[in-house]
Amino acid sequence: MYYLMMWDTGLAAVGRDGCLDRIEIPLDVASFFFRLDVEQFPMLSSLSFDDYDLFFGAQISALADELVAVANINPTISELVKKMLGLLFKAQSLSKAVLFDPFK
Repeated sequence: MYYLMMWDTGLAAVGRDGCLDRIEIPLDVASFFFRLDVEQFPMLSSLSFDDYDLFFGAQISALADELVAVANINPTISELVKKMLGLLFKAQSLSKAVLFDPFK
């Protein structure tokens, strides 16, 4: 499985589960993100199945911009992108991070 999570770094720092909310990303969509052009989609193309990826603050806005652009390229994932954007904006409004987790 591959997940996008709203992440509380404070909870995680004291050994608790930092996941406040999550969305499952189908493996084929995750793979699609990994294959994107690195110059046009530097954040999404840097994701992988090998490591966690944590974004916070202004990075969340940049990630949201990339997701909107990728939904224009591949409209079949637009519903998933809407859910992902909702989680990003929720995390941003609560001053939380987002974490891509390939290990759950």
